[in-house]
Amino acid sequence: MVTCLVWVFTYSERHHDNFSAPISAPEEYSGPPRIAIVTFITSERSFIHTSLKNKDFYARRHGYDLIVDYESQATRGTTWLKFDMVKRLVDAGKHDWIWWVDFDTLITNTTVRLEDIIYESLANVTAPEEIDLLLTDDCNGLNDGSFIVRSSKRSIAFLVGVSALHDTNLLEGKNNLNDQEAMRDYLALKGPLTKHALMIPQNKINAFPEEIGCYDAEQKKWEKGMFVIHFAGAWAHVKDKDATGLLMRKYESEIIWDRK
Repeated sequence: MVTCLVWVFTYSERHHDNFSAPISAPEEYSGPPRIAIVTFITSERSFIHTSLKNKDFYARRHGYDLIVDYESQATRGTTWLKFDMVKRLVDAGKHDWIWWVDFDTLITNTTVRLEDIIYESLANVTAPEEIDLLLTDDCNGLNDGSFIVRSSKRSIAFLVGVSALHDTNLLEGKNNLNDQEAMRDYLALKGPLTKHALMIPQNKINAFPEEIGCYDAEQKKWEKGMFVIHFAGAWAHVKDKDATGLLMRKYESEIIWDRK
């Protein structure tokens, strides 16, 4: 099912005492994992149709929910809306995993299933049930343009902790961190919740094209057949007034649709 929603209410952060209990999987449910793809676009862009069509096709193909927001009520800044959207979905309890993906992305291999990425990422982990977030780096450290979250109270606690770090910094007269910087710094604290985050290779869910040469330690640029391509910060790498749109149009022809 594909759902496009405009959320215009403000999320009220709650305190959760039992961080270990998943809240989205009732005991009687034994089917495949219920997955939501979440993104937002809050201004006009040349690539809106391209990005939406791509994500809509992928969600329908695999039976995922697609949730798109078009207005931001995030009090800390527009990009913080991603955390609000994820927290609302976890609270709703209708999904087992949630994939946040920035709008300036294309799913370039629609045959790849998110559950396979999750299972493969957790395969060599001693206690996979303890992992709630799958994250990636780029050349500058954490990049939160694409990450996967288990629907659990621990996940909410983690995101609340990230937001609290931002707020504390402001109260102490420090930098006004954006969402990515705050998550990066929260992970660096190595608190009790950070052990539930797992770094996976960038090319698994957040590959950059050759035009944006900012890769993680594996130094792998996007290649044909990879799952997703992200045009993060295209404006700084491509000299065009519509750098992201230019790259979107170029790489749209590389998508593996495999329509059957």
